[in-house]
Amino acid sequence: MEARTARSRRTRQALVDATRHELASTGTFTADGVAVAAGCSVATFYAHFPTKDDALTEAFTAVLDELVVIAGRHFGDPPVSWPRIVDALVGYFRRESLVFRAALARLPHHRPLRDAYRASERATLAVLVDFVERGQAAGRFRSGDPGTLALDLLVVAQGCNNPRLLRAPASARAGVARALGAVVEGGVVESGVGDGVSAG
Repeated sequence: MEARTARSRRTRQALVDATRHELASTGTFTADGVAVAAGCSVATFYAHFPTKDDALTEAFTAVLDELVVIAGRHFGDPPVSWPRIVDALVGYFRRESLVFRAALARLPHHRPLRDAYRASERATLAVLVDFVERGQAAGRFRSGDPGTLALDLLVVAQGCNNPRLLRAPASARAGVARALGAVVEGGVVESGVGDGVSAG
């Protein structure tokens, strides 16, 4: 029984990985395509995931878990490198942008997907609150409610998933990096995202 359980876990993980890969490559997925990529039958897919939204939820959860890890890695002890944080976020969102688009489109229709998104947001906010509190204790960040400042950081960081920024050259990220720093350090921000980037 234990061997079957381990095999079942491996199969489920293979299905999640295949769903995530197909989404990242094409922005969509089919049960048939995922099953073939995972080396199992369509019946096995549906045995693990009664609906495609359930498979999408698992794949999106894996993507969101990676985002929490990135936040924990880069929002460490102040001072931090704001440009490095923006580079990491842009790289992440470039890889996962189609997964995000697919998941966010289904968010209003599937409660477990919404729950996964909210859980990830809470986990990321907890990382950012801790980051802000440590920065304030060290005298590096301005005073203010840590929860509010953390939420502001989250909103600006989510801007790294903006298609204009994802298409822009690396040199255009400086304004976003300054905006992140300004949330907790204060200061004036000038954006460079629109420089040389056509609309559309």
